[in-house]
Parts: sequence; C-alpha cells; structure tokens
Amino acid sequence: TPTSEDDMKAIAEAIFRWAREQGAVAFAHWFFPMRGGSGAYGSMAGACKMDTLIDLDWSSSEATKPFKATLPYERLFFGETDGSSFPNGGLRATHTAAAFTTWDRSSPCFVLDKVLRIPCAFITHLGACIDDKTPLLRSNDALNTQGLRLLKNIKNGADAKAIHSFLGWEQEF
Repeated sequence: TPTSEDDMKAIAEAIFRWAREQGAVAFAHWFFPMRGGSGAYGSMAGACKMDTLIDLDWSSSEATKPFKATLPYERLFFGETDGSSFPNGGLRATHTAAAFTTWDRSSPCFVLDKVLRIPCAFITHLGACIDDKTPLLRSNDALNTQGLRLLKNIKNGADAKAIHSFLGWEQEF
C-alpha cells in the first residue's frame, strides 16, 4: 500500500531532525545509473542529485517568502533529474529525457560529508529502469510475491507475510 501523505510528512521530519543532528546541510538522491563502459567496476560510481535542506516557507503571507530549514517530504520520496546524460539520453526526444528517482526504503539513508544520502532507484518517465538497482528491487518483489504464493500452495508457512532474500560475502565462501 502507498505511504499516506501524513506518514510521509512524519517520516521526512524525523529524518530531517536526525540528519541535522549528524551535521547534514544538504541531501542527495543517490543512485547508480547504467553507464555501459564507464570503467567503473560493477557501477561503483554512483550519481547524486544534490539539494539543500532549505526551502521557501510557503505558509508565510509575505509576498517574498522567507527561507526555512526543512526536508520537504515530496523531495524525500521522489526526485527528478535530467536523464539526457544517461544511457540512451541522446537517443530519446527531449520531452522524454526526464528521469526520476524514488527512495529505496530497503536501504538505509546515511550522512557522508555533511550530505544526507538517500538511496534511490532511477527510472524513465515510462518506468523503464536505467540504473543497476531497479532490476534487483523488481526481482526481490517478484521473489516475495511468488515465494508467498508457493508457500500457500504447498501449505507450509502459509501464514508468512513476506520473504526476504539476503546476499552477502558469506554466499561466496
């Protein structure tokens, strides 16, 4: 189920307070665009869409709105970036070059160099993935859906609510 607007506001406020306590002065949607041949091993070179932890105080009645320190909930959960410099950017028409980030809540936010980093998936306006993370997230969703279906059909763990996959170094040794 989608997160309600009230919950999004509460989450953004809590993350904002935590990030400020850690010394953050800005935030960034952190994602891993497909770069095909960039030389970065395993797409280690992530990209960040930077923003500040300030915004106009739209509730003010003044004609020239004052600034206030904040993390607008809309910009925590979703972001927009120019996708034209990423894969196939030059091949897409200008009006379809937009790309969007969405917070991957399965990965924790963190503060590095006074910047709150928000791990994100990166997709086109049609939902096509142009990053290395989205296929993994979609695979996890499919594994959860079909795994729960399997458990129900074999009547073993039919009351399970979710299936979580874990991958780490221990898988290699």
